[in-house]
Amino acid sequence: MTEKIKTVVITGPTATGKTALAVELARRFDGEIVSIDSRQVYRGMDIGTGKDLGEYGEIPYHLIDVADPAAEEYNLARFCRDAYPAISGIAARGKLPILCGGTALYLAALLDGYRLPGGELPHRDSGLPRERQTPGGADSFRPPFELDPLLLGVYYPRAEVHKRIEARLDSRLADGMIDEVRRLHDERQVSYEKMEFFGLEYREVSRYLKQECTRAEMRDRLLYRIRQFAKRQDIFFRKLEREGHVIHWLKAGREPEPEKLIRLFLENAPLPAPVLRMCDTYYGNK
Repeated sequence: MTEKIKTVVITGPTATGKTALAVELARRFDGEIVSIDSRQVYRGMDIGTGKDLGEYGEIPYHLIDVADPAAEEYNLARFCRDAYPAISGIAARGKLPILCGGTALYLAALLDGYRLPGGELPHRDSGLPRERQTPGGADSFRPPFELDPLLLGVYYPRAEVHKRIEARLDSRLADGMIDEVRRLHDERQVSYEKMEFFGLEYREVSRYLKQECTRAEMRDRLLYRIRQFAKRQDIFFRKLEREGHVIHWLKAGREPEPEKLIRLFLENAPLPAPVLRMCDTYYGNK
C-alpha cells in the first residue's frame, strides 16, 4: 500500500495573503512550511517574489533561497526532488507539512503525483521505447509517497484582488524593488535575458532599467500583467475543481474558519462541503 502523508495546502491567487495565513496555521498546529513558488527558490529575489521572510519568525520553511539566479534554472524536476523529502522530513519530525504558494505546475505535480521520466535514451536498436525529449537528463523520478491533502484557498472577489495587487505593487516599488533588480544585474551578474525568464516584476523593471520605458509605463504595464497572471491562476483553480480536487475557499482567509477544517481533517472526520466553488463563480468579462 502506498504511503500517504497528510498535508495542508494554502493556495489562491497572488496578493491574497497566503504566507500570513500559512504562518498563522503553522503556529497553531506545530507545522513547517514548504514553499510552492517557482521564483522564491532564488536567492536575492526577495521583494519582487514577496518572500516576506520576516513573517515566518520561528516557523521553519523550506524551498526558499535554494538556487542561484545567475547560474541555475530551477525546474519542475528539481522541485519534485526537493519537495518530497522536505514533506517527509517534516512528517517524520511529528510536524504538520503546510504547503504554501500559487505556482500552478508545481502544485499540480504534487496533487496528481507527476512521474517524470529521465535518463539517457535507450539505443535505437534496443527495442525499447524512446520517450525522453531531454536525453542526458536526470534519472527518472517517481513520487515516493502520495499526499493526503486538505486544500485551503484564500478567496477575495476579483475586484478586491485587483485592488490588493495594485496596493502591493506600489508598496514593493516604494520598498526598493527597482534597486533589487539593479543589484541582481550589477552585483549578482544576472543577465537581462535571465530577467526575462523570471517574468513579471523582473522583466518589466529590467526594461525600465534599460531605458525602454518610463517608470510610469513600467508600473502600469506591470500592474496589468500581474492582474492577468491572477486571472490565469483562477483558470487553473477552476481546472483543479473540475478534475475532482476539493478546494475549501476561505473568504478573506477566514470564513469558514480554517482551524476547524484542519482539526476535522487531522481527526479523519467528515468535512463540510465548500462554501463556494471557483468553477461556479462568474466574473463576466472583467
